[in-house]
Amino acid sequence: MALKALGRMSTGLAVAFLVAPLCYAQNNGEQNGGEKKRSSNRLLEEVVVTAQKREEKAQDIPLAIQAFSADKLDAFGIESAQQLEKITPGLTITNAVGFNVAYLRGVGTDAFLPGADPSVPFYLDGVALLGAQGSTDTLGRVLRVEVLKGPQGTLFGRNATGGAINIITPDPGVELELDVKLEKADYDEKNVLLYASVPLADTFAVSLSYFDTGRDNYYVNEVGPIIDVYSKGGRAKARWDISEDIALTFAASIQEGSNNGGLAFENTRVAPVFAGTIKQDPKADRRVRFDTMAGAQSEAELMSLILDWRTDFADIKVIVSDQEVAAPFVRADFDKSEDPIVNIESIVQESFQKTAELQILSNADSPLSQYMEWVAGLYYIESSGGFNPIAFDIAPNILDVLGVPASQQLGGVLNLVTTSLGQQGLSDGARVLAYGVLDSEAYSAYTQATVFIGTDIDLTIGLRHQEEKRNLLNAKAEFEGEDGNNTLIREDNPPELSSTQFSPKVALQWRPMGDDNQIYASWSRAFKSPTYNTVNLIDEPERVDEEQVDSYELGFKSQWFDGGLTLNGALFHIVQENLLTGFVALASGGVVNYDNAGNSEISGAELDFLWTPMPEWNPGLVLFGAATYLDSEYTKYEEGRGYDEETGLAFGNGGTFPLPARDFTGNDIVRTPELTYTFGFNQSIPLGEGALELGADIYYNDGFYFLPQNSDLYARESYSLINARVSYFYDPWGLQLTVFGENVTDEVYNEVVFVDDFGRNQVLNSPRIVGARLNWTY
Repeated sequence: MALKALGRMSTGLAVAFLVAPLCYAQNNGEQNGGEKKRSSNRLLEEVVVTAQKREEKAQDIPLAIQAFSADKLDAFGIESAQQLEKITPGLTITNAVGFNVAYLRGVGTDAFLPGADPSVPFYLDGVALLGAQGSTDTLGRVLRVEVLKGPQGTLFGRNATGGAINIITPDPGVELELDVKLEKADYDEKNVLLYASVPLADTFAVSLSYFDTGRDNYYVNEVGPIIDVYSKGGRAKARWDISEDIALTFAASIQEGSNNGGLAFENTRVAPVFAGTIKQDPKADRRVRFDTMAGAQSEAELMSLILDWRTDFADIKVIVSDQEVAAPFVRADFDKSEDPIVNIESIVQESFQKTAELQILSNADSPLSQYMEWVAGLYYIESSGGFNPIAFDIAPNILDVLGVPASQQLGGVLNLVTTSLGQQGLSDGARVLAYGVLDSEAYSAYTQATVFIGTDIDLTIGLRHQEEKRNLLNAKAEFEGEDGNNTLIREDNPPELSSTQFSPKVALQWRPMGDDNQIYASWSRAFKSPTYNTVNLIDEPERVDEEQVDSYELGFKSQWFDGGLTLNGALFHIVQENLLTGFVALASGGVVNYDNAGNSEISGAELDFLWTPMPEWNPGLVLFGAATYLDSEYTKYEEGRGYDEETGLAFGNGGTFPLPARDFTGNDIVRTPELTYTFGFNQSIPLGEGALELGADIYYNDGFYFLPQNSDLYARESYSLINARVSYFYDPWGLQLTVFGENVTDEVYNEVVFVDDFGRNQVLNSPRIVGARLNWTY
């Protein structure tokens, strides 16, 4: 059916390409009669970014960046942060037990729980966002999204080793604005987005936005309940222009969500040691048999205050924020069977963060502004997050249920239970509670200056100094007693971690053919702070060393044929030391155990273009594309951890049934595809008092490994996603009606492969979705 639909679509598109020039000719005749001219295509809008803290054209800065306005995101059909990878080759965003895990140019971390910060942080209006299990990634009403590639340690600080993703929302303005978006799609998906910006006085305005999305679960639990899938929330902004030079903006947002959270796994290859005990799922088909409801819920609150003050010396900005994220429900059926053998439930999981930042930016009136521009700032962050506690439930008579030698696979965990409680206690089942909260506090100062060496050469030099302290608090493990009196297993008081880091950047920019073309070369460095494992059942917490990332890049940005073709590209080489990685085993309570993998290197190339091939004959046709090639390798990884392909037994330090570690030197870095690309078109055709817009694109990913042992059993296969959209705009009413198809060929691949003591577990991607949306703008 999908192929037939594509055939019909191709025929229709061919007709559209033939008819479009005639429509443009007629429309131009009407415009000459005095009617207002309509923009030829939404993708041609130039996006202004704040990647270097000041407003600049994306084409002007010596930095690889892809920026998307709200109109561009709508034209591409992007509505969530996870969908950004479809239009940003080199970016992969996967879900690991409820956490969004982002890799950019092969730089990321699969150690994703509290205590291991993301390598590609998300920012909302200048505030770093906390992550949590089940957290929603719905974008809501945005002004633009910026994807900054490469280490951003100088201006964005700690842990931006792979890049940064900036989400910018619109400020309330002096004119009344109203937006309504309604969407209906397969699986009873219903989405609502409302936005209003209202001026209350000449110098004061407020805006409110609200989103509510929900759908049926793609998964079916054949023996029990399945979690609801929804997200909803709201944002409010108030802006007061105190004077011509001073403005104050207050923002607050609240949201909640619920989803599979990457926790609805299908165990399609039971570890051989458990083959006689646990039934194997015959195939990955989005059907499970869980004895408990698996999934995650999250709640998030964020408040921020921004002061903008323009002086004759410089522009001053102050940003303060207060943020809280909680996961009131997180549960996983760890054995993925209908028998209650091992379950994990997060009882209390909360994260808190407060930040304060002072930015001082040069402006046109600053001293020496004709020779240079600069930015300097101070940044403070304090955060706390972890489990308080997480519960590890062991079934009654588990030794008899699993049998021998199967029960030996649980190794230290069952020995811990039997030794502490005795066989009688184990016959009644047991609940192990693990606690651990990581507190962090960091101060930093940064500066970056661009010196105009000549009319066509600029030199940028930046440096950030940071000092951070981290403490693991309430680090203990207990057995829960029926009478409320818990039995202490272990309690630790690890020493405070402290680190001092310098993150430099140097970039040279040359414009040999005017402002529309540049060649740049850069070197930058960023760090991930040292940390502790927050969950420690058997062993005392061990320090995980800081990770260092150096990136060397040679790139170009260009525009040709009077702006009809934008062509950008880059070559880069990335060196990582003490790469932070994660490993999951029952010995760590079924959650991620952090470690340093050693060293790695990534060499890559990327290219993107935006092309109007027939500006006179068919100016509404735009072709676009981007591709990224990555050659990644662990250059030193001698103490590798994983699961044996033949037996399913864990090997390496931290495994439940530890076998000797293996040397992964020379293997590919996890979650890093060698080739990703996206190509597509967008055709806008004037039609009466509006326009018809047709768009389609293909995204290709040649797959990657989920474990550093590089086993084909634990991998994502290559796949292609085809998406298409048809929109009609009626300008007098501000209406837009869109019919869309996502994954129209119903491609099936592993969204996540999660490996643990019980075997290989798969989560499949979203199936084909067809729907329609209505937008009204005033």
